[in-house]
Amino acid sequence: MSNDIDQRPDLTPFTDWHRTAWKVLNATTMPVWLAMIVAPRSRLTAILVRRIDVVLAGLGLTYVGLLASGISQGDGSLPDIADPDSIRSGLGQPEAFLAGWTHYLAFDLLAGRWVWEQSLASGRTARLPLLLTWWAGPAGVTLHLARRRRWDNTGGRV
Repeated sequence: MSNDIDQRPDLTPFTDWHRTAWKVLNATTMPVWLAMIVAPRSRLTAILVRRIDVVLAGLGLTYVGLLASGISQGDGSLPDIADPDSIRSGLGQPEAFLAGWTHYLAFDLLAGRWVWEQSLASGRTARLPLLLTWWAGPAGVTLHLARRRRWDNTGGRV
């Protein structure tokens, strides 16, 4: 597999383990996302969404482990959160990058569950906002909020 990693000396290359971890992390949330988008009112979707807390806890523990591993593989110091170059450099390490990605997965899923629940409670579907939340987090939540506001302002006539 060719990539541009050799031209980016600030990035440590992913090993096979890192690539497998990437795939597993993404696969943990995919069934719930697909269920909320494709079959939002199905019994299976409701069961999967009720069990999201287990997935979120697992992602949280994974995040902590990856973060600790990333810190221990560096010089042991935490990045300076006031310095964007320090954060950017830290994320160049595979474990730190995977920790950041795990953070995105967990919070996007949490936001997606909220969008799904809000939409069901109001009797509307939210396929596009859910898809956007899955792929671009805040964009989907923003669309959901805009649609909800419009719905509320028109008395449910959109």
